[in-house]
Amino acid sequence: MTYDMTTIKVPKAVRDRLNAIADERGRGTTLAAVLTDLLDQHETEKTRARLAYQEVLAQAEEDTEGMARAERQTERAIQILRAREAGR
Repeated sequence: MTYDMTTIKVPKAVRDRLNAIADERGRGTTLAAVLTDLLDQHETEKTRARLAYQEVLAQAEEDTEGMARAERQTERAIQILRAREAGR
């Protein structure tokens, strides 16, 4: 498979870190392969974090008592802030 290639400018320290990863993976590992793997890992972690957030949110929404408590606390905090603002 042929890919269109380009160059990117990165600080030497970043290049050296990428080269170290490529060296750890063995002979023939390209920086393109390292970057591809790092991007894949990033996307996977982002997806996992989003799914975990959605799970926590769903659990919170199912806890009607907890949601009511949170709403009461939020309302009290708003009242306090409004009172402080009016007192200025």
